[in-house]
Amino acid sequence: MRYTTVFLTACLLAGCSGSPPKPPMPEGEYRPINRSVLPAKKDVLDFTYEGDILGALPALKEVAPQIDVMPSLGRPSPLLVRIHLQGTTLENALRAIGEQGGDVADVVWSTTRHQGGNQAFVRFRTSNTESQPSTNQRVAE
Repeated sequence: MRYTTVFLTACLLAGCSGSPPKPPMPEGEYRPINRSVLPAKKDVLDFTYEGDILGALPALKEVAPQIDVMPSLGRPSPLLVRIHLQGTTLENALRAIGEQGGDVADVVWSTTRHQGGNQAFVRFRTSNTESQPSTNQRVAE
């Protein structure tokens, strides 16, 4: 009888240890499924700038601090831009700067999260008149 009670007690304790853990507490926002969710308001900004295109992105960063300004690529050439935008988004401001770059420069915007997101820089285009010789051509000395 004594062994039976010890055996039953051991079985009861072993049975409790095999029960699954409590589920985790839910986190996040809960809302009724039958109500529509309003789209998130995009960041609206006012941006005015006049000067060289290389200074446009740092000036935009003052208004939109979420953007990360990277160094320019290519051979810089002076290019005057004039921008006056009211109630615009970051994307439209970058597009306006790029449009004024014309055939000289492009504004590149990367929103890829694994690279840090919201990175922008000016890429200067090379002119077609400055062609560099290929490896098969000899350079006149």
